[in-house]
Amino acid sequence: MDNNQSELIVRAQAGDEQAFEQILKQFEGLVWKMYQQQRIRPQPNDWQQECRVVLHKTLSLLRNQTWAALTVYYQRSLRTHVVQLWRNEYRVLDFQVPILKETIVSYETQQTVSTCEQTANELLNFIAEWYVTLPAKERELVSLLVQGYGMVEAAKIINRSRSWCYGVRRKWQLFYNGEVRKH
Repeated sequence: MDNNQSELIVRAQAGDEQAFEQILKQFEGLVWKMYQQQRIRPQPNDWQQECRVVLHKTLSLLRNQTWAALTVYYQRSLRTHVVQLWRNEYRVLDFQVPILKETIVSYETQQTVSTCEQTANELLNFIAEWYVTLPAKERELVSLLVQGYGMVEAAKIINRSRSWCYGVRRKWQLFYNGEVRKH
C-alpha cells in the first residue's frame, strides 16, 4: 500500500491528472474539515478550487515522496493558505486610509494646541525676562548648560568652582519652583 501511494505521488508530481485526482479524493475529508473551519470562501466550489491549487503547490515542493510527509505538508499548507486568504481579503490598502489634515482635526484638539502654544510662549517670555536679570557669570553658565556642557566643564570654562555652579543651579530651581507656585 505504501509503495502504491508513493508511486501515486510520483505520478502526480510528473503531471498525471488521474493520480492527482486520486490523491485529492483521499484528502476529501481534510478538505471539507478545513472548509468548515474557514470563513473566507463561503462557496464549497471556490474552496475546493483553492484546495486543488494548494495540493498542486504542495506536490511541486514535496521532496520526501511518502504519504505521511504529503499529509502533514498539505495540512499545514491549507492552514497557511487560509491565513493568507484572510490577510489578502481584509488588508487595508494605503489609499483607503485617510490622511489627516488640519481641516480634519477637531475643534477641541485645535483649542488644546493653541493653549499649549500660549503656555509655551509665556514660559519662553518668563525665561527671557529671568535671563536678563542674571549676573554675567550666571548668564555664561546658562549658555554653556544649554549648549550641552556638563557642570564640571562649564565650571572650568567660566573659572568658577563646581560647588558655585551647583549652588547657582539650586538657586535657579528654588526661584522657578517659587514662581510656579505663584501661578
